[in-house]
Amino acid sequence: MRELADLIIREAGLADAVALFDAHQDSVLNLCAGAYSEQHMRVWFAGRSPAIYQPALEARQIWLAEQGNRILGFVGFVPGEITLLFVRPEVTGSGLSARLLALGAEKAESGGSGFLTVIATQNSQRFYQRHGFIPVAEEFFARGEPEMHFNVVRMQRPIRTASGENGGGPPSSGNAE
Repeated sequence: MRELADLIIREAGLADAVALFDAHQDSVLNLCAGAYSEQHMRVWFAGRSPAIYQPALEARQIWLAEQGNRILGFVGFVPGEITLLFVRPEVTGSGLSARLLALGAEKAESGGSGFLTVIATQNSQRFYQRHGFIPVAEEFFARGEPEMHFNVVRMQRPIRTASGENGGGPPSSGNAE
């Protein structure tokens, strides 16, 4: 585990896109490898580039943690959802993921009510459960040619209001008929 002295957490800008992509790949290729097949790992970033972050960066919806000009992790958000949360392997267990989740949740919950959602990779579900999220639906995203499915889990927790109260009842299972 890496020492987190001199850690800076700041809003990401367009100039950070390449470094975000590098940190994202490092995280996925090393931390998700035990939960997905080798073929999944080869396809995960195929055809993708740092441009994938541009809309979120322009909307000011990504914050990053860096040390010595190296991005160690980042979180993305939109109202009601954590859209990205990735850390480099050397900082797992350091508390950085929890710090970034708390920051992203604060931004995503701002002024909202109901539920905060995250789409969890198979290897990250326990982390989110420790932070109050519960599974509500099994889903997948697709990449590659031919199309390959990546199993993920939609998870939710009630939005925490400024008073610290939960902003909704139990999450829906998503199985409405």
